Amino acid sequence: FMEVLTKILQQGTEFDTLAETVLADRFERLVELVTMMGDQGELPIAMALANVVPCSQWDELARVLVTLFDSRHLLYQLLWNMFSKEVELADSMQTLFRGNSLASKIMTFCFKVYGATYLQKLLDPLLRIIITSSDWQHVSFEVDPTRLEPSESLEENQRNLLQMTEKFFHAIISSSSEFPSQLRSVCHCLYQVVSQRFPQNSIGAVGSAMFLRFINPAIVSPYEAGILDKKPPPRIERGLKLMSKVLQSIANHVLFTKEEHMRPFNDFVKSNSDLARRFFLDIASDCPTSDAVNHSLSFISDGNVLALHRLLWNNQEKIGQYLSSNRDHKAVGRRPFDKMATLLAYLGPPEHK
Repeated sequence: FMEVLTKILQQGTEFDTLAETVLADRFERLVELVTMMGDQGELPIAMALANVVPCSQWDELARVLVTLFDSRHLLYQLLWNMFSKEVELADSMQTLFRGNSLASKIMTFCFKVYGATYLQKLLDPLLRIIITSSDWQHVSFEVDPTRLEPSESLEENQRNLLQMTEKFFHAIISSSSEFPSQLRSVCHCLYQVVSQRFPQNSIGAVGSAMFLRFINPAIVSPYEAGILDKKPPPRIERGLKLMSKVLQSIANHVLFTKEEHMRPFNDFVKSNSDLARRFFLDIASDCPTSDAVNHSLSFISDGNVLALHRLLWNNQEKIGQYLSSNRDHKAVGRRPFDKMATLLAYLGPPEHK
């Protein structure tokens, strides 16, 4: 009897393994489905998802799409499709990637994941000097006359802020050889896509987005960005915030007009715009080949595939409507949707897995 029981139990575990293999295979097909590309480089299912998933789930969708497309060495195609849509809908160059669109969230996620080590290496030594070195111990960076302490000198504080900004700015523009290849790919894609609609200042879009979404948030909140292990003192926090404004103005190629107390920095902004532009061109003009890019995210966690399953399952009806009403419908046809519906019917609802 024990022998029979053992055999039955062994067979049972074999069936379990088989069931898992079948499931893994179907999940694999789910990833293939969402990364499926048309003849013109279009991504029917991924773009349909992007259009129907509610904005409260965009952070999750951004993570899932970037991770899955990168694992298939198709990140550039995803970015191209997402950025093109954003650029097509933009009213002007000034509004590009300023809001919390899905394209902005995808860009921010890429910067966060692929740029963390670069930022740490770039900013950590600079911040430590400002915080710990005796030269900077009692220095104030306040340049708003309405916020000055009685003992402070406005001119001296302006000099302090300029000195610090110069240090950071030159470190940033000298770091292009360290700039991660995935982020070169992001910047190159952005540059190419924006050039098609706003050829006169497409490199400006790269610079603005890079400082707004990547470098300045880490400068303003180095503790939250994981660069420092504790918050800088308020006096330095204030300096970092003011410095980020100057850096953003250089990146945007725009002088200060509204904020009276920032106008003295316009000469610095003007004299460094070309250097910044050269740096942006350097990181955006060549696209590394897919093989040269280290696919650090190639491991797809179950969490991302389960999230994809849930996002597709909950939105399948809307995806169908979107695909059939979309102007690319003739090119894409019903095939992607039928494949998705069949696969989801096989997999069943996500809760039971």
